[in-house]
Amino acid sequence: MITVIANLKGGTGKSTVTFNLAVWLISTGRRTTVIDLDPQRTLSDAAALRVEEEIQPSIRVQAGTFQDVTLPEDAEEIIIDVGTADLGSFKQAIMIADRILIPVTPSQADIWSTQRFVAFLYKNTHGNPPESLTFLNRANTNKAIQASDEAAAALDELPGVRLLPQRLSGRAVFRDSFSEGRAVFELQPRSIASREFKSLAETLFGRDHRSVIDRLRKQKTSTTIDHAFRQALATPSAKPRAMDRGAYEDVIAVSATDTAHENLGQEQPGNKKHKTKESKKRKKASKEKRGKKGKIVADGKKAKKTKKRKKTKKGKREKKGT
Repeated sequence: MITVIANLKGGTGKSTVTFNLAVWLISTGRRTTVIDLDPQRTLSDAAALRVEEEIQPSIRVQAGTFQDVTLPEDAEEIIIDVGTADLGSFKQAIMIADRILIPVTPSQADIWSTQRFVAFLYKNTHGNPPESLTFLNRANTNKAIQASDEAAAALDELPGVRLLPQRLSGRAVFRDSFSEGRAVFELQPRSIASREFKSLAETLFGRDHRSVIDRLRKQKTSTTIDHAFRQALATPSAKPRAMDRGAYEDVIAVSATDTAHENLGQEQPGNKKHKTKESKKRKKASKEKRGKKGKIVADGKKAKKTKKRKKTKKGKREKKGT
């Protein structure tokens, strides 16, 4: 994905945000290409300081005009810092971008500039601008000051751009870390500024992001399976027969659900033993309920009948004796 960090107005912290995002992406193991198209080269200076101080991971930045840089095909993420001093490269970067990230400081001038920038994007992409995301940068840390909330409300109503709820506050650690060639989460990993930045980065790029190729490599099943068979496996009622599945045995292993279904239809030897023990218990219990001649005495009516029969037999014996 190509992400361009841009704004028509200067001083919004584009280079600082781009540098921190680059360090975060590379730290997470993603193949990232960093491009600096801003003639001021602030991003390139911070990356060069990082290499000079041997801070790992190192950040390699391509700098120059748009014609001087290359876009690697195997890169997972490409982030580009642009400036209006080179308007030609600025426009070309916008044309190839998948999305535009617009840092905005909480001021009326920045709101006006963002509004013009949205119109600029629409005009220079032939009415088909990329996804445009904006967020508040250098927001007020004092909750009593309402400028940040007012700026957020104005950006939220601005058509053509989506406001992210994450904010980066105007804290000195952003400036200090950038001047030392470090990301904010490297200089002060437990700070509020670090948590704010990580929340923004995870919103933009995801926490467990992997490229499409990496996801396909980690799949247990082969991608050569036809869709009909995959759907049949997912539907229990349409479970394929053994003869239908034979052609796929070299491609996909039998799933756990299939083996479970098959095991249900087979009787295990251990289950037989368990059943015979239980049947013996039931037979024993039924024998205890039966009388000596095998007649059930648990029922109240039948118990009375057996008692009457016993009495009559005793009476007959007594008569015979007399």
